[in-house]
Amino acid sequence: MKQPALRADVAAQSFRDAVARLMDDVGELVARTVENGDEQRPPYAVVPRSAIEASVRMNLETVRNSLLAGAPVVDDRDVEALTIRVDERLGQGLGVEDGIQGWRKSISVIQERFLEIAAEEGVDAVASLDAVRVLWQLSDLMTNQMAALFRSRQLTGALRRSQLRAEFLEKVLAGGLPVSEVHARAEELGLDTTIDYLTVKAGTAPGASVEALRRRLESRAGDLVVVADGYCFGLLSGPVDALAPEDLVALGPAAPLPEAGASFELAKRIHDWMGRHGVRGRRRIEDIGWRLAVDRDEAVTSLLLRRYRAPLDSMGEFGALIWRSIRAYVSADKNVARAAEALVVHQNTLRYRLARFTEITGANLDSTDTLLEVAWALAADPDEAA
Repeated sequence: MKQPALRADVAAQSFRDAVARLMDDVGELVARTVENGDEQRPPYAVVPRSAIEASVRMNLETVRNSLLAGAPVVDDRDVEALTIRVDERLGQGLGVEDGIQGWRKSISVIQERFLEIAAEEGVDAVASLDAVRVLWQLSDLMTNQMAALFRSRQLTGALRRSQLRAEFLEKVLAGGLPVSEVHARAEELGLDTTIDYLTVKAGTAPGASVEALRRRLESRAGDLVVVADGYCFGLLSGPVDALAPEDLVALGPAAPLPEAGASFELAKRIHDWMGRHGVRGRRRIEDIGWRLAVDRDEAVTSLLLRRYRAPLDSMGEFGALIWRSIRAYVSADKNVARAAEALVVHQNTLRYRLARFTEITGANLDSTDTLLEVAWALAADPDEAA
């Protein structure tokens, strides 16, 4: 009865000796890991050899505990060590697939070397097969753990980058940063500090995706657009290309980053003007011109509406017809034929309405000043067409 027990003790000791030898073979394991990694996974080139050696040592600790226990053993220290390594690899520019491949390669090298040592130590085939099974289970367990850590860390990093982008935009668009800080923070975000940027405030139709609009606006690597309060705000390194029909995009003039605040103030004014007048698409100050000042100067606007619009109100529908005729006449650059065609009336009918307007308001439509005042009143009128 003692002989089988003795043989079992000898076999167990041989297994423990093989595990002990494996733990002392760090140099060989690192060399094989680096060699295989460089051939099959170029990202290993960016990981220092000292970091690879540290990873191999940590992996060996986990492997030893699992082999001696006959089952995968992963304790809190293993998870903590794995978390540190994940953070290091992310800092070295590697992603989840690189990390998982690196772990699997390390375990593969350890397994291969253990089987070599086990043969030399006389470990029986059953015990060696059990060891391989344990290492496969350990590899799957740690792979899942590593994937979860990578994705968690990447999500946290993405949220932090998004927060930094939003904070920078909020401050630079408010004009509240010193020039040196603007440049430093812009470079951290990958922005080119040597070019001028268009500022943008944009929205879209209710129910439409504001995030989709953000992606349409942020079409270049040098663009920076965030979503806040249902609108898009940002900096564009070039013109806006593809837009959806429901988009409303207001652009401030191109300016250096330290002067983006003044540009954004104009973008907000343009956005407000577009919203009041039901205008969609993209607009810059060049597209709107003096009309942007109409809503700004209430005193002038009120005066001109009293002078040219109010006298027609008491005339009911006929007054409204005259006002629409004036609008068509001004829009047609005082061309009676085109204006009459747009109104679908005879030219003489239009001339009669123009004469009545002059008679009622005292306006001389041949005067440049008067024509500008009438155009201002038309632009300010609530019935102004987009």
